[in-house]
Amino acid sequence: MGHYKGYTFEDLEALLEKLTTIKGKFMLSNYPSPLIDQFVKANKWHQREFKMQVCASKKSVRPKKIEVLTANYPI
Repeated sequence: MGHYKGYTFEDLEALLEKLTTIKGKFMLSNYPSPLIDQFVKANKWHQREFKMQVCASKKSVRPKKIEVLTANYPI
């Protein structure tokens, strides 16, 4: 959400709705989201979390973020 002025909750919801209709495979990279969790549960999608250090930080202790991969196939 931090790039290109981000996107709205409605944008994310529309994307997830569209992903429920595709016949092919998809993988989505995002941050933790209760909305995505709802779609994962309802559609039996798969998720995997990764804890990453923020590499561009100038701080001596680099903050961490969680990236979540969501797919409609086992990751």
